[in-house]
Amino acid sequence: MPFAALLAATVAHAQSNDTGNVSPALRTAVAAYRAGDLAAAESSLRALAPADADAAAWLGAILLERGLQREGLRLIQQSADAGSAEGAHRLALVFAQGDGGTPRNDARAVELFTRAAEKGHQRAQLNLGTLYLRGQGVPRDLIQARAWLEKAAVNGDPYALYVLGRAMEESLGPAAADAVRAANLYRQAAEKGHPLAALRYGMALADGTGVKRDAVAAHRWLIHAQQNGVPEAALALADMAARTPASRDKATNEKMLQSVISWLEVAARAGVPSAQFKLANAYYAGAGVTRDLAQAQLWYARAAQQGQTEAQNACGIMLVNGAGGAADPVEGYKWLLLAERGGHPESRTIREKTVGQLPERDRKRAETLAQKFVPTPELPVDPTPPRLNPPKP
Repeated sequence: MPFAALLAATVAHAQSNDTGNVSPALRTAVAAYRAGDLAAAESSLRALAPADADAAAWLGAILLERGLQREGLRLIQQSADAGSAEGAHRLALVFAQGDGGTPRNDARAVELFTRAAEKGHQRAQLNLGTLYLRGQGVPRDLIQARAWLEKAAVNGDPYALYVLGRAMEESLGPAAADAVRAANLYRQAAEKGHPLAALRYGMALADGTGVKRDAVAAHRWLIHAQQNGVPEAALALADMAARTPASRDKATNEKMLQSVISWLEVAARAGVPSAQFKLANAYYAGAGVTRDLAQAQLWYARAAQQGQTEAQNACGIMLVNGAGGAADPVEGYKWLLLAERGGHPESRTIREKTVGQLPERDRKRAETLAQKFVPTPELPVDPTPPRLNPPKP
């Protein structure tokens, strides 16, 4: 999964079950809100809001969710103006997401997250650290990102542990990657039920990155991630199976190959572009499946439409040659152009050999199509944090 997508839920939502920034007087109402009982939450918070700026902020959030934008924004702004960290955090979320008809303003979101974070608001610290990690609304800065994420993770919040793990995997300037620390953070978050952390920890165990290689534990964590809504885990399971050393027993090797194909199909059908490309390769070569060039072209095309450069190159070649069915030189030339722009090392040579076969009108049409191309991801980006589901002992 792309880096941005893996982190997208962090800033976009703030309803995790942490209670560190919720005063005892508000916990019943906030619990009702998080459970989806907006009516009970609103009733309680309306009674508290006149004398409690934090209650006003939570009430404003509920009203925004109900579509009462004007009143909701007014309450959140009043709460922030009164010095409430929850109010500043909620107002930052408004600017980070462009809620309530407010234009998105990342720089303003950073300013407000900082105000709340400096007052100890852990969800604001997490969101601020994430923005520094992304370089969104502020120059990308791993040192600042890690500093805020460390604060957010101090009490073991799994969402903060996960994003801190991602930050520890990165290198930028004086901030070096620390694979050992990253793996440990993923383990902690995975044990608390974070499915994306289970994916990252499983991959670390499979590769021996930052932790001793353990194929059995890796398989267990990747299965847990896959069963909890992370289709990339199926691709990781396929890659693990593909790396299994060949056996002298033909039946064992065939079983391993079928496992690879099965996991690739799970990931590909779920929309993982790299899995689609690898499944297309299998159909093209007849590896683990009956050779089927039409199926290969179908899976190359799905991955290509998502922006996968290798698939764009393969799709272009097949369409130019008509290997998977009817030839379509214009569409093939388009994909070759896109693959070349994406940095594929062979696409330019293949495209230049093709250009002489295309009338100028068709070439220009293909160039126009390439210019208008916008990748279409198949995997949905859920704006809510992944649901926590700790593995059974």
